[in-house]
Amino acid sequence: MIKNNIIAYGEVLLRLTPLVHGDLIDQSSALNMSFAGAESNIISGLSNLGHNTTMITSLPKNSLGKSACRFLNSFGVNTDYIKFKDGRIGSYYIEHGTSIRGGKVIYDRLDSCFCFEIIKETIWSKAFKDSDFYVITGITPALSNECQKNILNSIKIAKSNKVKIVFDLNFRRNLWSGTEALKFISKIINDVDILIGNVGSVSDIFGFEHKNSNDFSELESITKSACEFISNKYSFDMIGMTIRNQIHATHNQLGGIIKVNDKYYFGRSYNLEIIDRLGGGDAFVSGLLHGLINNFKNDEIISFANACFALTQTIKGDVNYFDEDDITDFSSKNYSGHIKR
Repeated sequence: MIKNNIIAYGEVLLRLTPLVHGDLIDQSSALNMSFAGAESNIISGLSNLGHNTTMITSLPKNSLGKSACRFLNSFGVNTDYIKFKDGRIGSYYIEHGTSIRGGKVIYDRLDSCFCFEIIKETIWSKAFKDSDFYVITGITPALSNECQKNILNSIKIAKSNKVKIVFDLNFRRNLWSGTEALKFISKIINDVDILIGNVGSVSDIFGFEHKNSNDFSELESITKSACEFISNKYSFDMIGMTIRNQIHATHNQLGGIIKVNDKYYFGRSYNLEIIDRLGGGDAFVSGLLHGLINNFKNDEIISFANACFALTQTIKGDVNYFDEDDITDFSSKNYSGHIKR
């Protein structure tokens, strides 16, 4: 296996959810505690697949910050560049949906210590010296002006070190408007080598118009059109997009698409029962990068990424815990759920 050095920058959040899966917060007397964040989910998944990874972030100088750091370390993520400082950790609460009832996420991340930290150029220069990929998402620049400055500065230094930029659009309506997102993203998008997104994010940020559909083949066609739409505006080495047909909260059909050199690759889709709705797109990114780094053929890359996407939705938590053998075995065989003996 080929290993690359991959850097990510973003906020690590405290994740709190009712101890009984599917319960409402109103009826819960206990919450399960873990940690997550789009960038840390991606980097943890890549580390779990055997890559050398580094997380750049800020955490509070208390037990919560230490626990978050140990969580990253448990996957093998390098945390040497984490800054511990006074302040609070951002958090979010999840009520998992079931059947016809959708899930709900409540954020409590305003004024976290991550939002106000300006990272020194010397840190970026040292981190990117022997690195291959830099992972960022559209969530981080929506948090503060300081985060925007860090991203602009880090991209400049990353490009000077010939590091490839991986950018997941990850649009969040409760953090900023599509107009605000486009204003910032326009400053960095020409430096992006690999763009990740979905139809919704391309629509919200760039104004892609499309019809709604519950037919998966139509969703594939719409997603292909979204790739073409964004390709007509900007140039990328690769575009990857997830596809989700939500029959109800706990029954989804999942898939994805990549575009490389004007060719499209779809791979296999999966009908499955959802255990945990969050983190699937992040697992897709981890799988895509793993396949790309290891010189998989393009149809193998999307098959592997789709399998990561689907498998992560069958376990609790935001991170893909499966290794390459598990994922390859799942993607290449019947996934009827029989016990493997």
